[in-house]
Amino acid sequence: MFDVSLWMRAGFDQAAYDALTEAPRECENGWAELDVISRLGTNVLVDVFAATEASAGLYKAETADRVMEAAYELHDLVGECVALH
Repeated sequence: MFDVSLWMRAGFDQAAYDALTEAPRECENGWAELDVISRLGTNVLVDVFAATEASAGLYKAETADRVMEAAYELHDLVGECVALH
């Protein structure tokens, strides 16, 4: 899992990040016509930015920058996922 590898200081796992970014895209399609989404889904979406951003401090230089970039990319994906259409 992406966040676990960050917290374990194993570095930025690109494959795990790519897999993680697919989830909001799939949810966006599945939730497009819904007025309400599940609490479990909401809970995950609420935490994704903070959990990723908090990990940036565990790294230096380029890796820290990449983790922050990922946090903002995930934030944008979450916004798209729950946007009203």
